[in-house]
Amino acid sequence: MIETNSIPFNFSYFALNLLGKQMYTNNWSAISELIANGLDAGATNVKLYIESIDKENSILEILDNGSGMSYEDLSTKYALIGRNRRISNEEFSEKTKGRKGIGKLATLFLSKKYYIVSKKGGDETAWMLDSTNASDSDIPELIRVDINDVSIENKSVWDSFESGTLIKSVGVNLSGFAEGKLDSLKMTLANYYLLNNIGAVIEVAYKTRVKQKIEFSKVSKVIGFKNLYAFFQTSEGIVENKLLNDSVKINADLEQVSNKLRKVKKLNPSDITKINLKGKRKFLTLQGDAKEFNYELTGWIGIHSTINMVEASENTKNDPNNRFIRNTVYKANQLRLYVRDKLAVSDFMPQLNNTQAFSNYIEGEISFDILDNDYLEDISTSNREGLSGNDERITLLIELLKPIVNKLISERVSIGGVVRKEVEKIRQEEKKKLERKEQLAEEKRKQAEENKKIAEQQRKEAELAQKLAEIKQKEAEIARDVAEEESKRKDVLIGSNNSAQQNLLAHELTGVYKNIDSVNKKIVADFKSTDDFERVSEYVVSLKKSSGKLFTIKNQVLKLNTSEVKGRKYINVKSYIKSYLNSLSYKNLEIIIDFSNNPHTSRVHIFDLGMILDNFIINAMDQLADKIIFKFIDEENKLVISSNKPLSSEIVNKDDIFRLGFTTKENGTGVGMYIIKQTCKKFKWEINVVSNTEETSFIIELGDN
Repeated sequence: MIETNSIPFNFSYFALNLLGKQMYTNNWSAISELIANGLDAGATNVKLYIESIDKENSILEILDNGSGMSYEDLSTKYALIGRNRRISNEEFSEKTKGRKGIGKLATLFLSKKYYIVSKKGGDETAWMLDSTNASDSDIPELIRVDINDVSIENKSVWDSFESGTLIKSVGVNLSGFAEGKLDSLKMTLANYYLLNNIGAVIEVAYKTRVKQKIEFSKVSKVIGFKNLYAFFQTSEGIVENKLLNDSVKINADLEQVSNKLRKVKKLNPSDITKINLKGKRKFLTLQGDAKEFNYELTGWIGIHSTINMVEASENTKNDPNNRFIRNTVYKANQLRLYVRDKLAVSDFMPQLNNTQAFSNYIEGEISFDILDNDYLEDISTSNREGLSGNDERITLLIELLKPIVNKLISERVSIGGVVRKEVEKIRQEEKKKLERKEQLAEEKRKQAEENKKIAEQQRKEAELAQKLAEIKQKEAEIARDVAEEESKRKDVLIGSNNSAQQNLLAHELTGVYKNIDSVNKKIVADFKSTDDFERVSEYVVSLKKSSGKLFTIKNQVLKLNTSEVKGRKYINVKSYIKSYLNSLSYKNLEIIIDFSNNPHTSRVHIFDLGMILDNFIINAMDQLADKIIFKFIDEENKLVISSNKPLSSEIVNKDDIFRLGFTTKENGTGVGMYIIKQTCKKFKWEINVVSNTEETSFIIELGDN
């Protein structure tokens, strides 16, 4: 054949453009068609490159390492529109996915200008078709160009192919296409083929910046297998078991039900009644004869546990490469039909006319090659994106699919019913619990009212008893006064029972105590401000002890002539403490004594012991406590003094309160608790402190009785 520098098509531009617009609904179906042409040519590697720096003038390159095209191939095959390649005894005819010979129009759908570079038999040629300024009546033609004029973006890749075809489209409008959509579009592209069957690798690279490195990534399917609740495959092993979950979660209105794992139903053909996935059936051939042909349905179909993205992500979180995706670009829940390993219908579910609620939970990939048999009518549409007509083969396919889909939906409906019953059972139980709670609350309310009545009655009785007790107390006080008047004993300090003298002495002692204590506080403040407190601490302690003893003596003036303290070194500590505390009265502090009648004898100095008790009471009032409890634990020989206030939050180490000079009060000396600790040591007693959020307790171990 004599080669020329131009190869005309056998259609006008008007016809080609019209066909192209009818054939393809979007850029991706057109691109998939060009990739399919490479696969038809026996390619094992097809690469798609998108340069979209200027989105309205993007560049596409589709490179394959197939058989390539010679000048004769271009002139007698490529430029011939409507050529059935399967019946022309061409190479790869068994693998050819189309037979209309119009797939090349995808290039004109993408742009008005494109280049074809082809290698075959050691020859490399470059051609261009430019319809930018062409009229509808013009005849398109491929113009031979210098290969260097093509400016191949991926030249190193192209040079590595011994044979193949490169199609470069320029001025492609990809407005509205964002890089973030690339992954979804790669998955869409992957769905155009049964990748495991085509014996080829498809790769995609996307460039949006001038200095961006070109990196190709393999196109692969992303299917949320682990989100499937029920699964059917025509034969074992079509889908690897590791891709499927043994159990999944089914969404429910209650979290405890939603979190429960449900065993996945794995179905085989034997689980579907009255179904023959393969067999023979008569169909009319292109010549009008009825002839018997073999048919077989292969593939898998599943039903998702949920189509909510958040819930599906929870089921597939352990397998990020196989996740359920549904967005504006990519829709996973479709029943994809393949013929000769290429997508024939993106979603065959509408053909089944299934109106059940869970029909949109179906996803699958099935093959039915009888739909595109060489000897039967071609029922695929011109764009190879669907099927046309009401052919008996479509009817047969629907008959095979319906029982499978119905079984899957039945399984999903069944588990949905189980979930609803579980939710209803829990809600009924919660309702009963609530009713019982309300019943108990009502009973409690009634009991509270009854208790209130009883308490009111008891209060009235207590008031009456208190009045009687007050009368008896007054009688006892009168009797005591008479007895004291009659007593001949003299007070050990005062020498008489003259109450005026006692009150005067108590007043004088109070004044001296307060004066000493005030001076002592000023000394502490002055010396602490100069960091010289340690030097005078010995005198501060002495002064504090003296003022404390004066305070105690003042409190004991009226008690010194009692038998339990008069001239003794060994005393009944419990009796003394009880007697001493009963002589005290504070407006804002309630003093509670919890002692048994069992005596506890210990060798003490009564004024030192009184000073300990006074310090505890003063410390409790400083902490704003309104109650202090003195309790004696007989079996352990322990005295426990508790106030209803916790230690200050400023105290990190509770033992610090016994340290000389430590105080949390603004004008405190930090001596009182130190003296208590030292006095306890003097008596050979052990003292410790414990505190919680409600109270502070000092525990004094008095030793053996």
